[in-house]
Amino acid sequence: MTEQIIIRNVMRITEGRLGRFREAVRQAVDHVEQNGPQLTVRTFIDDDEMCAVSFQLYRNSDDILRHWQMSDPHIQAVSEHCTVEAIEIYGSISKEVEAGLAPFVNDGRGRIAKPFAGFSRF
Repeated sequence: MTEQIIIRNVMRITEGRLGRFREAVRQAVDHVEQNGPQLTVRTFIDDDEMCAVSFQLYRNSDDILRHWQMSDPHIQAVSEHCTVEAIEIYGSISKEVEAGLAPFVNDGRGRIAKPFAGFSRF
């Protein structure tokens, strides 16, 4: 089994900010596509429910830490237009990543699931 880590982030879009949320997400995704360590980033928006879900695939914890450091201004810009409802991490993460996710885990919005079985084909 590989060290890959999947993050699923569920966001509630603030009323009246759908357009600004979309623009902030587009800028953030463009930034990480050019500069980020993620293997995959996919964001889905349900306009009717004002909800978005983002999936990110990382090689390892070091790549997550690198992403957080290099993308903080973009993360903050997206956060101005939404609240995180849930963040789920699938994989073995470092103590540093675990500490960064602690506020979400501690308030019940975050969950970390350890790997059990699987493979990747790419």
